[in-house]
Order: sequence, then structure tokens, then C-alpha cells
Amino acid sequence: MLDIKHTICPSCSVGCGLNIVSKDGAVVGTYPYKRHPINEGKNCLNGRNSILQFDNQIEEPSIVKNGELEGSDCETVLNLVKDQLASIDKSELAIICSGNSTNEELDKIKEFADGFGCEKIGFYGYNFPNFSADVASYDDIASANTILAIGDIYRENPLLARRIVISKENGACLVNLDDVEKSITSLNADEFIQFDGHLEDKIDAVKGNLDENSIIIANKICCKDDFALLESLSADTGAKLLPVFNAPNMKGAMNRLDSWDEGEIKNIIDDSKVLIVVKDNPLDYISEDDIKGKGFIVNISSENNRFAQLSDVILPGKSWAEKCGTFTNCEGLEQCFDISVECENDNISEMEIFNELA
Repeated sequence: MLDIKHTICPSCSVGCGLNIVSKDGAVVGTYPYKRHPINEGKNCLNGRNSILQFDNQIEEPSIVKNGELEGSDCETVLNLVKDQLASIDKSELAIICSGNSTNEELDKIKEFADGFGCEKIGFYGYNFPNFSADVASYDDIASANTILAIGDIYRENPLLARRIVISKENGACLVNLDDVEKSITSLNADEFIQFDGHLEDKIDAVKGNLDENSIIIANKICCKDDFALLESLSADTGAKLLPVFNAPNMKGAMNRLDSWDEGEIKNIIDDSKVLIVVKDNPLDYISEDDIKGKGFIVNISSENNRFAQLSDVILPGKSWAEKCGTFTNCEGLEQCFDISVECENDNISEMEIFNELA
């Protein structure tokens, strides 16, 4: 018998509704949530492929020896972590979170860090800094006369790009800035400007196109200074700004924790004896040499990847489909979701893990 339950897509921060289809407890497919106001009955390939993460999961708590995972149990692994925490000063612990955790989980992790006295808690923001200013809404895309897109929105965020397509059909002009020679967005743009490295050299080239009826959408920046340039461009022209992130709850993380860049992450790892990484893969943005042998690594994730082999212990936690909570999408909308797949093992959630560690 098929079971269909609603959740929020974990592929990016747009916040599309997604139905998980399971049979006898096993995930077998996805189906668009027809009444969801953001994606309106459609899901992109990224969303449909989100269930592939179930194909290569770490199923049980593990101790890693010489790159090999040895199955264990939650109590044994938690006790190993507790022993490590008991042996260090509060300044020697670092916690790297991500936008893959729910708001409730991030609050619990922050509560644990505060209780321990750990000040080195944050997440890799993919060069987007913390910011609290109002952002544009998706409805602003429809009414824009000019859309400045930074990065490949059409490929990375197709359901947001769908709104750009509709706006273009209504007469809007699409200008694309990117550091690649060709992309899906550039091929669909009315004007494409390639930049090398940073945006600074190209801001003047697009400034004259923007006014209070324009919107700037960015899913990629090279450094935090580039984001400051976009904020200034928005302030100078009156154009609305909409940053789009690659994790479902990166905006929620940004509301709670420090956003770090690569250099800050490297320094934090160098200065720590115990590193707790929650639902993230640091090898996406730093090298093995930056992390290998630097400290005791606690990996809270079920992803079976190279970072798992470099860790010391692994607590799989639960996937987004196996838990309930809220994600905050890139326009600031907090969306609730329930459990859509029952967990078939004895793994405990991030909430339970940090309750135990506390």
C-alpha cells in the first residue's frame, strides 16, 4: 500500500512543497504538493532527486578506525563524545552547523553550546554574511520590470526561475551576471555579463538598468564583500534584494548563528580539539589537509562520504523526512512540516543527541 505524506523540499531555500511516497515503510518516489503556494503543483529535478540520499546512508552509529566505519550503538558513541568533552576547555570546542537542520534543532544546539560555554558555533554561509534587512518576496518578481540574476538561477532554483520566466513573458528584462562562460540562465537572459572573480568591476555596468521596480536575485557570491556591493546597489537604486541559498534552512541558521567563510572555518578547526559537525560536509568548501588529523571529529550525519571516513565517530541522526519541525525559506517564510517517513532503525534525532550531551 502506498503512503503519501507532505514535507518541505530540502534541495534549496526556495521552500517548495514535496510529497514523499513510501511503500511498506520504504521511500519509492516523490509527488508534487498540488496546493502548495510556492511551487503550485510542480517540483524540479533537484527536488525529485532529493530522495536519492536514502540510497547511500550510514545506518548505525559508528566508530571510525583507519578510515573504516565500525558499527556501534548510540550509548557507546555518546559516551566517547562525553569523555572527549570532559577532557577539554570550553575554548577548545567548535560546532559547525548548517542550513540542513530545522530551526528547533539549531535552537537546541545553540542551547547546548551556551551551556558548555562554547563560543565557536556557526555555519558555512557560502560567502553570504549575516544580514537582517528585509528581502524581496517571490511576488516582487512578477511585478519587476528588470531582474538582475547573480548565478545560475534557472539550473539551481528552477521553481524560482519559473517566476522569472512568467515575468519575462510580461515584459521584464533579465540581466545575468556570472563567472562562467555559459549557463542555462545566461542563455535565457536578455543581457549576459561575465565577471572574473569579484563583482566590483561590473556593478557600474548594470546600475543604470535598475530602479525601484527592479529586483536583484543572487544565489552565488565570491566573498562577503560582494554581498556588501549588492546591498549598496539595492540601496542606491531602490531595487529589492533576494538572496537565495543552497540549503533549505540557511536563512534560519543565519537568524541564529554566525555565518563563516572558508578562512574562518579553517582557523576555527586549527584552534579546536573537538569538532562537532552537524548535517554538513566541510569537504565541499575546504580540503582534506585543512581538517585531517586536526582534532576529534564528531560527525552527526548519515551521509556515507569521504568526510565520514575522516571523522572519529558518527551519529547518523535522522533525515529531514524522518522528523518534524520548521524551515525558514529565503524570503523569510517559516514553514512547518511533519514526519513523512518513519525511521526504521534506533538512531536518535539531533534534539536527543544534544540533550544527551548536555
